[in-house]
Formats: sequence, structure tokens, C-alpha cells
Amino acid sequence: MPVLLNDNIACELELSNGTQGIFRELVYDDQENLGSLKVKSDVFPSSTIYIRKPLYTLVEINTSQVETDIDGLPPKLIPVPLVKKQFTVPIKQLFGPLFERVQGGKKIPETIRITKTQLPIVPAFTITTYKAQGLTMNKIVVDLQVPLGTMQVVSIYVPLSRVKKAEDVAILRPFALKVLQIRPSLAQDAELKRLEQLNRKTQKECASFVFKIL
Repeated sequence: MPVLLNDNIACELELSNGTQGIFRELVYDDQENLGSLKVKSDVFPSSTIYIRKPLYTLVEINTSQVETDIDGLPPKLIPVPLVKKQFTVPIKQLFGPLFERVQGGKKIPETIRITKTQLPIVPAFTITTYKAQGLTMNKIVVDLQVPLGTMQVVSIYVPLSRVKKAEDVAILRPFALKVLQIRPSLAQDAELKRLEQLNRKTQKECASFVFKIL
């Protein structure tokens, strides 16, 4: 299954947020003694198999810079461990005007801290334009029916430029020609002109430089 890393595991080894890979295996904790696990339930039958806690997943990442085999694993097969992260949720903002009523006269914290542990991967069968930025893919299927109110230059340019050859792009369904005729915003146009002026200035100032390759 194609997946994307959604966290920076080891940037120096090309294992960072947005890295593409192929999910190969989920490795569970073999040290857990399942024989002592006794669950009484009227919902699940006695033959129910309870899933163990995962330790890591094996992902094939051809672009990784890992140069040695890891514990006898095939080349480019990378163990990706669980990642633990903490974040806060503002209770007062969540409940809004009802916050005082929730308090019920008691003083409670206005924020709570949540800890989550998960594998830092997401399925990559479909990718948003935002997530596709900076990626180079072999073959893609693009949907050019852009939702109303979200149409921008990048909405079309980014997905269509993820491959190196035009024949590697397939259009999912018919689309209106106007999506290919979107012009940059005033701010984008001004930035493009600024960069063009900077380019000309740099070329003019550096024209007298002589670069030698040693």
C-alpha cells in the first residue's frame, strides 16, 4: 500500500514529512504474554483474536539514504517506529459561552493536555494539492474539477507538474476549460515581477565575473 510519512523521522536519511514509501508489514510486540490476557465479554465470542500492540511498521522507501542493512532486513526496507506527541486543547474556546455552566462553580483548567501515540504514516492512494507540493511521482491521476471558491493557480499547476512526462498524467473526468485559464492574483503577479527584476539585476551585476572550475 502506498503511504506518506507525516513526521520527520531522520531528515539526514531522507526520512522526513512527505516522503513516499510502500507499506510492507506491521510488526507487533511479541513479548506480550497473550496467554494471560483474559477478557470477559458478552459481545465477542471466545474465539476472538485480540490484536497486539504494534511496535513499528516496515516501509519500503527507495529514496532513503540508509546505506546499511538493518537487522538483516532487505535494502530500503525501513522500520518506522511509533511516535508520541502531546498537544493542548483549549476547553474554554471549545465550549464557548457554555464554559461557565460546565464549570458548575468549580475551578477547572482552561486547557487539557492530550498525548497520542501512532504510526507516522498516512495512506497515499489520494493526495491533496497541498500535500503533493515538492513531490515527484511516476504516474498520477488528477481531478481538475476544483471546488468552488478554492480555485487558484496552484490548484492546477501543482498536481499537473508532479510528473516528468505528459503521458504519465491521466485526467480523472471532464473539466471546464476555465480552470486552465486562471490568472495569478495581484500579489502573485507583483511577486513574479519582483523576482524577474531581481534576476535581471543579478545577471547585469555579475556579467563581469569570471567563474573558473578547478
